[in-house]
Amino acid sequence: MLEQFLYASLCNLHLLQKRDTATVVADLLGLQAQFANNPKYALRIRAADYHEDSWHKSLLTTWTFRGTLHAVLKEELGLFLAAVGLPDTWDDRWDLDPKLKAHWAEKLWEWIASGITERSALKEKCLAAGLDQDTLNRVFHGWGGLLRDMCSRGMIAYAPGTAKHFVPCFDVPFPDRHSARVEIIRRYFRSFGPATFGDCAYFTGWRVREVTALVEAAALPLKSISYQGKEYYYLQELPARGAIPDCLLLAGFDQLVMGYRDRSRFLDEEDKSKVITNTGIVFPTILLGGRLKARWKKERSKLLVTPFRSLSRREQELITEKARAVFPGEVQEVLFLG
Repeated sequence: MLEQFLYASLCNLHLLQKRDTATVVADLLGLQAQFANNPKYALRIRAADYHEDSWHKSLLTTWTFRGTLHAVLKEELGLFLAAVGLPDTWDDRWDLDPKLKAHWAEKLWEWIASGITERSALKEKCLAAGLDQDTLNRVFHGWGGLLRDMCSRGMIAYAPGTAKHFVPCFDVPFPDRHSARVEIIRRYFRSFGPATFGDCAYFTGWRVREVTALVEAAALPLKSISYQGKEYYYLQELPARGAIPDCLLLAGFDQLVMGYRDRSRFLDEEDKSKVITNTGIVFPTILLGGRLKARWKKERSKLLVTPFRSLSRREQELITEKARAVFPGEVQEVLFLG
């Protein structure tokens, strides 16, 4: 049964057949972007139209599920912000007065819209406009500050990629919160199913009872499978049974890993700490025969592989072949550590 669940996940999350970038990003409900290269790697693995110089052009990065950064389609920014919840008024978070926030948010948006998009340049503009250093530190707080609050309103977003700068947003359409959440739930069970309501709650950061209520209110035609005393739900038909690939590379914070509280369909419990650290970092990993068995890291022309336990010669060959297929002309050497 777990193998059938995994095959469905791999198929619906576009790890078996590549699709266009827009389809991949929409179906995966964004690409987690805590580390700038992760969305790029996720698309390199999945997107048929991936190009190193233009992969990011249709995307924006902002805070969505679980209060983490995700790259989403530009035209769907309002959907995700509405689903998370749009603030009604300016609050005093970051120890900033709400009126002060409104004033400096307007100035920051104007500067960003005029082409001043880098953090350091925006700080200089604020200081020149009379903002004191202590307040400046709170406006540009390391966890987001006023700029994060502006992102949550759809005033600005981050540009995807390693060059950190902001993008002004204009006339973002926002659906109502209920409709936005129903659409998220619908996509989740279409792409991540079979999954439990607990899995969905883990992915979205919502409560299980919220997920249950949304499914009931929307009258989603979910189907279910019982396995070991749990109900697993999915939308539409499951893909026909097929072979699990011998080897797949996954990006850091890959949506396959992030999509489930219960990862038993692809991860052995004793290996969890090798995939996810105590601080919540999720490493780029390698799926061998349907199980996560190693981590990988790209350093220039080398791919460094850290196995969870000894790999056979054939497994090493599979990883090497896959690395060169994913990074054609870039990976000259695959090194197995440990």
